[in-house]
Amino acid sequence: MKNLFLYFFAFIALFSCDNSLEINADYDVENVVYSLLDKDQDTQWVRLHRTYLGTDGLLAGATHSDSLYFDTAALYLAQLNDQGNVLNTYEFYRKDTNILAAGTFTTDNYRLYWTDAPIDHNFEYRLRGFIPGNNNFEAVSPVVGPVEITRPKGFQKLTFGIQDAKFGWDAARNARLYQGYIHFKYKEAPVRNPKDSAVKTVTYALPTRTGSNLTGSGNYVTELSYAAYYQFLRNNIGTTTDTVRVFKSIDFELWAAADDYATYINVSQPSQGIVQEKPLFTNIDGGIGLFSSRGHTIKKQIKLSNTSMDSLWRGIYTCNMGWVDFQGIDSVICVDGFPIKF
Repeated sequence: MKNLFLYFFAFIALFSCDNSLEINADYDVENVVYSLLDKDQDTQWVRLHRTYLGTDGLLAGATHSDSLYFDTAALYLAQLNDQGNVLNTYEFYRKDTNILAAGTFTTDNYRLYWTDAPIDHNFEYRLRGFIPGNNNFEAVSPVVGPVEITRPKGFQKLTFGIQDAKFGWDAARNARLYQGYIHFKYKEAPVRNPKDSAVKTVTYALPTRTGSNLTGSGNYVTELSYAAYYQFLRNNIGTTTDTVRVFKSIDFELWAAADDYATYINVSQPSQGIVQEKPLFTNIDGGIGLFSSRGHTIKKQIKLSNTSMDSLWRGIYTCNMGWVDFQGIDSVICVDGFPIKF
């Protein structure tokens, strides 16, 4: 009889136990905030949306605006002095747009917030958001100061030769990470119809540089060798037998990222080790995301030196690319190491 009762209770326990796993259980809505202040822009932007959960998979909510966005939200930007007191407050305004390229997130009713508040790099700024029925959020960030390019200087030309070409800049206040870009501009046209020309640009990214301080003291120089750059031009523009090309100029563009922005970039880099999971970095109190700042400058219309121009049209890496050299009244290109009139 004892064994019969044990069997009976085991039978009840077996069929009354619910082993189902409810994946889509109740969850907490969380604010997702992204914004980068830029003192050189006349408009500052905030991207605000929320976490979402549904039965159609992780990315399903990204395709529906009512899953992404809060119905209402009030955002404010405050200018703070050294003691953290508010000097000025600016309101953000909502902007909806559908003019976006297709991607992961919905382009229907794409939502941003903007303000035309003037940004002064001598002050910190606090972003606050108030969302009815949800936790509010805030974050504070300094502003990256002026970014100044020091090389090439004035009308100085770039030289790729025995010595590497040099690109330099002064450290910017509150900047931790620097990224430079070289925009090489040229005109090309079919040999048979030179009037049918088009101006094109190919961009080379210089290595990122990490600043040693946030005080704006010091300077940086990045060098680029003739072999590295001219091979890059050959690989990205290509050789040709039916097109002629003329060098126009180089623009040197430099971006600087504040400390938190630099940390966010570094944490987001692909993992090089066995462990692929990356830690989440956020500086949003009451949410996740990033509120930081960046700085920017560009030096335009940089020319190449005579020796670098000569290397461009008939160098070992770029000879068969159709670069034009003007020799007297003749226009010539380099083909297999020899000048050919066209």
